[in-house]
Amino acid sequence: MTDIKKWLLKNIEIKIFSLFLAIILWVYVASGQNPIVENYIDVSLTVKNLEENLAIKEIPDNISIGVKGPRDVLSNLSSNQIAGIIDLINITEAGNYKLQIETEVPQRVKVTRIIPSEIKVEIDRILTEVMEVNYSLIGTPKKGYSLSGAPIFNQDSIKVTGAQSKLDLVKQILCPIDISNIEEDRLVNVKLEVHDINDTEVEGLTIEPEIIEVAISVTEGYPQKYLEVKPRIVGKPASGYYISQILVNPDMINIYGNYSKINDLQYLETIPIDVNGITKTLSVKVSPALSEGIYLVEGETALTEVNIQIKENIIQKTIIDVPIMIKNASPFISFNLEPQFTDVTIEGKSDLVEKISSEDIEVFVEFVDDLETDQQVKLKAMLPEKINLIKINPEEVNLKINSKK
Repeated sequence: MTDIKKWLLKNIEIKIFSLFLAIILWVYVASGQNPIVENYIDVSLTVKNLEENLAIKEIPDNISIGVKGPRDVLSNLSSNQIAGIIDLINITEAGNYKLQIETEVPQRVKVTRIIPSEIKVEIDRILTEVMEVNYSLIGTPKKGYSLSGAPIFNQDSIKVTGAQSKLDLVKQILCPIDISNIEEDRLVNVKLEVHDINDTEVEGLTIEPEIIEVAISVTEGYPQKYLEVKPRIVGKPASGYYISQILVNPDMINIYGNYSKINDLQYLETIPIDVNGITKTLSVKVSPALSEGIYLVEGETALTEVNIQIKENIIQKTIIDVPIMIKNASPFISFNLEPQFTDVTIEGKSDLVEKISSEDIEVFVEFVDDLETDQQVKLKAMLPEKINLIKINPEEVNLKINSKK
């Protein structure tokens, strides 16, 4: 034992120095085989601590995280081992927020950079609204059959829950009912859809219930409907004319057809009637425009007489501050007018009246020798052709003759 101890202590400085060199050499060799490297990995974002009555309107799908560590660690590192976290622990109300992104990485891995390091987040309230159910019919029953009435739901309204921004998009809750080739009463379960103003389905909302029961009643034959006839007018009368009245005879027509075709009809349009450029009353006989699957009940007239009455568009217009002149005045007389301007109201066809200005109207006092030196004189007016005078305001002015030269 003494010999071993002596051997260990002999040249101890040299032995310690050799061990130190061996360790340095090992670290050098090891680091050359497994150096520290950097890399960027795209990871998905995770939200935590979001309150139940709140929702995130929109966040980026991915962020990029720069990481550093031994090459053997990073080469086996996947995006599933790294977490990008948005912590909403302090968010209790709807609004816009700018939040830092937190990360979680495995041991021996360091985060060098986060792109982006913070994001803008819009927080919505979660709301519930009660909405009525509308329906649409797909297809038609078997030939010779029709619905006998509107489909009946086991409940007429449902609850829709989701972010306020999503609920604001909703136009209707739709129940699409397929009635293709049916010939008898049916009880079916139909999945509801949430549609926006463009009839596109809105996603991200919860419907309660999502499926409702619908009763469909079918009958042989086709239902009838008594509808008002409305002429379809295209074009417009000539300038200065307008349609004063439209008379239709008969103004109601009885039709029949499949329930899915006639249910939503509120009136029948005629085929187009062109009134472009007309200046007098037009009378025509036209047929109603019946879409496929809609027919006239036997005995109904196939033609409707339409009387379109045309009138000139007569309007009034007041021209402001028309200057007052004196006609036939002697050059040897000095005079004053009070006031010197007046307003003139005229009437005529719109295309003529709208072009009239004060330059087109003459308002005057006609001078005669027996005029007194100070008196009220009635005004007169000269107007363009086909223009009528309604009034002059004021219609009298004070004429004062100062002196004779």
